[in-house]
Amino acid sequence: MPTRKMVTAFFAAVLLANPAHAFVPSITRSASRTTGGKMKARPAPLHLTGPEIIDAGVTFDTFAPQFLWLPMVVSPKSSITRAIMGPITPILALSLVHLVIVLTAASAPGGTEPILIFADVFDPSKNQLDGMTHLFEVRDFVAEEWPHVLLWDIFVGRAIWLDATARGVPRTLLAPSLLMTNAIGPPGLLLYALVCVASGRGLPVMGFDAEAREAADE
Repeated sequence: MPTRKMVTAFFAAVLLANPAHAFVPSITRSASRTTGGKMKARPAPLHLTGPEIIDAGVTFDTFAPQFLWLPMVVSPKSSITRAIMGPITPILALSLVHLVIVLTAASAPGGTEPILIFADVFDPSKNQLDGMTHLFEVRDFVAEEWPHVLLWDIFVGRAIWLDATARGVPRTLLAPSLLMTNAIGPPGLLLYALVCVASGRGLPVMGFDAEAREAADE
């Protein structure tokens, strides 16, 4: 588990790179005496609390993925889009931020409370929606769940984009599927499958090559 100093250092870089108000923690000032005898204020060392780390992480994982959707929607076949979205590195970086959120929330007092509530969600004798409603009353669970949803959406969006570029799906048919995936998740994947079938390409393979698999099994 990362130490508090490692977590603080990670998000300090994020905060300093983004001047948005949501990223600015409170910084106290300490006084130092100059050679002339006058007092001069200087910033104290930057220190982020657990809630500030979580807030910064959620903000980052909310807005950063939107910049990854843009090239796939606007210019899916360009070299810039391939350079950005071809490697899985951007999604891994977002996942790292999400991991920091999870570890920071779990290490806080009462941080394991959602685990107990999850037992009720997966109890078939109880109402699952009531259990999830209870979970969403826990602020740190929402902090984990919201980036969780956004990151899986961009992961599926990238898989759709890879499939579409490999199979020659035009941008006019691809863009609505990507936009819907970003907005409401699984229906966007269903729309893409429908587009592929309606255009005579069959169901999307999403990287699965049946012939190559059979050859590998022989």
